[in-house]
Amino acid sequence: MTKLKFVPQFAALCLAATASAAYSQNAIQLFSPVNNRYSLSTTSPENLDVFNSTILNLSCTAPITAKLSSTADGTGNVLVDNYVTVNTGQGTQNVCTGGVSDVQADCFNGNWSSTGQFDIGADPDTLAATDGVPPIDISSLLSPGNVQATITMEDNGVVFAGSTLYLVTSCTSQGVTGPAQITGNPISQTNPTSSQLSQTFNFNPTSNQNVQFTYNLNEAQNNNNLSIVNGTSPTTNDLPINPANFSTTYLSGTSFSTASCIIHTGELYNGSPGCKMYTLTCQQGTNPEQAGALCPVSKERDEIFQESFDGPAFTLSDHQGVGLLEAQDGWEGLSCTFDAASGLSNLLCPQNILTSFSGPGLYNSGGRGINPNSTFISVEPVLEPVTSYVVAGLHPGNWVNTTTTQVNFTVTPPSSTQNNFVAAPIQSLIYGTSSPTDVPPPDPPVSSDTVLTNPIQCPSPGSGSSPAGPYTPPAQSITLSDGQYLVHYLGQDCAGTEELKYTNSGGSWSTSFYTFPLNVDTVAPQVASGPTLSPAPSTIGGIPNAYEVGTKVTASYSCTDDRSGVVKCGTQTYAPGTTLNTGTLTSPVTTSTPGTQTFTVNAQDAAGNTASNSVTYTVVAAAANLSIVKLAPSTAKTGSQITYSIAAGNLGNQAATAPVITDVLPAGVSFVKASALQLVCSNGKCTNQASCSYSSNTVTCTAPSMTLTTPILATITVQITAQPGAKITNTATITSENPEGKGTPQWSATTTVTK
Repeated sequence: MTKLKFVPQFAALCLAATASAAYSQNAIQLFSPVNNRYSLSTTSPENLDVFNSTILNLSCTAPITAKLSSTADGTGNVLVDNYVTVNTGQGTQNVCTGGVSDVQADCFNGNWSSTGQFDIGADPDTLAATDGVPPIDISSLLSPGNVQATITMEDNGVVFAGSTLYLVTSCTSQGVTGPAQITGNPISQTNPTSSQLSQTFNFNPTSNQNVQFTYNLNEAQNNNNLSIVNGTSPTTNDLPINPANFSTTYLSGTSFSTASCIIHTGELYNGSPGCKMYTLTCQQGTNPEQAGALCPVSKERDEIFQESFDGPAFTLSDHQGVGLLEAQDGWEGLSCTFDAASGLSNLLCPQNILTSFSGPGLYNSGGRGINPNSTFISVEPVLEPVTSYVVAGLHPGNWVNTTTTQVNFTVTPPSSTQNNFVAAPIQSLIYGTSSPTDVPPPDPPVSSDTVLTNPIQCPSPGSGSSPAGPYTPPAQSITLSDGQYLVHYLGQDCAGTEELKYTNSGGSWSTSFYTFPLNVDTVAPQVASGPTLSPAPSTIGGIPNAYEVGTKVTASYSCTDDRSGVVKCGTQTYAPGTTLNTGTLTSPVTTSTPGTQTFTVNAQDAAGNTASNSVTYTVVAAAANLSIVKLAPSTAKTGSQITYSIAAGNLGNQAATAPVITDVLPAGVSFVKASALQLVCSNGKCTNQASCSYSSNTVTCTAPSMTLTTPILATITVQITAQPGAKITNTATITSENPEGKGTPQWSATTTVTK
């Protein structure tokens, strides 16, 4: 049996590894730095000012380590003027040690009290190493199991400041529970810095539990729209919201009644993930008054409010979206009216300020306004307005053939019976055009877009509302040069809800405009080649450029278009936008009817532009073998009547079309009568198809056609007017539409006049 030898060094390594695993540290950022500034006028040792607070839910196992530090590695000094307090259920305790003492021990040393306090505007993170106290061990305040720790920064007067504060601990974060408060830094009236203009209030920075709110004034400042009272400091408070009764308590009877508040994984309500409501307020200088209306005001909707958070997935249908609702300070339920000092009091409350949304990981819900007033909460699904449109002269493939197109828009409010839904009236429609590859985002607004405002003004808060109807602005003329475009559009109602298109791709949300294509092509297609006849026509019976009836002839041709594409070329059709060059096409050419014919190739593109090209040819009947015989008396007396007998026939195999017997009466006779006979029999019934007419001393006898078995027999009766001794010669001819290769058949008969 082999025995294991005990090796002390190996045992030490195992113990070290075990200890390392047991003491693995989590750095939880509690607060960002609060730059040094004068305390509020009402602050004193007897009236402490809480300027940062959070409630952490921790899960701890023994042995427990926990330090408060200004750095994530747990080694950074802490600088807070004045105190840091911790309450884990055993009462609130100031945990500052090693610093100057006044009423209680402060979290700063003599360097700060002698010089740093008067460095107004200084970032305490840069001074913590020299002016702060060593990291503060609060391990003894935590116990194994689930622990709720309230950590607070407090000020007792003169100035206040706070370095970044981390809890570096072996415990793990389960989330935060409000109410909590985070104080921002003062904003200078002149030349404010970008970091002053954009401040983030991070309530839970833990991975997969993020909960933060951002107030960003950079765009408003860059637009020269911002009005700032010097030294204005924003503060954000939060409140956990029960998702079970939020809709009925806050949203019933509004245009948001179909929505629920969005769960935040890192925000706990009664121990389970809940919703999060922020209240953004501002104070000016050392004045203790806090209100959203005291925050910087913009001339336009270019103040940015954004919430970022982790939360469970959800689904949206078409024309449903997310809302970032803004209401008045301290909104607690259905009664919602903006502060008169905010400049928003004429608006319906709450307002949906959301203009962009993305996520998850994180979800980012962004909105715009002119001034916070100042409660914000994210909800879904919000029913959106629906815009419909009709484009005049639109062809398949969304093509038009004019540079100016008329478009009729209609924006319709949504409808629902859920939770006493009341649709907000339509306030406006925004539209614009872009290339299909460069559609702008809806946030920020596109300066070149057209804004159409409903002449029916939005109702004032509390005035009641009649049913909201559609908004149909006048027909809009959109002028574009040839090319392909997308028209983007966005309806907005009086509650601020924008008609945003929410797209979930691979589980990730994004927002964009709704769009429709509008493609312009004003250039006609071309019949690029042909039509060319094959075989080529020839001269037949003296007729040039001709074909005999029944000849098999084809035409070859091609069509091109350099924009919308050919949809029709001759007898061939194509789908819009698929064919710029048809290549060579062929079609049969009609030769069934004698006469001059035209073969035309018509071309049309997807926009409705047309072009054509033609070729002319003559169709002649096939050669016929006509014959004619004419009989007359050899003699006749002056004043007597004689009859000419004519027989015309077709000795060929091809029917002669439209045969004509022509007899120009000679001098010495006068016309009496004429008749013709052509019997055509069918189904045992025979009819006469021939007839004669007389005009201008000419007898003409015709029939529709003539074959070998359907000759024409004609008689012409005349009276002799010539004197005795005269010789009268009468000639008859036979012709048809068929060519006659041996000339025109004719027959003459002569009669001598006697006494």
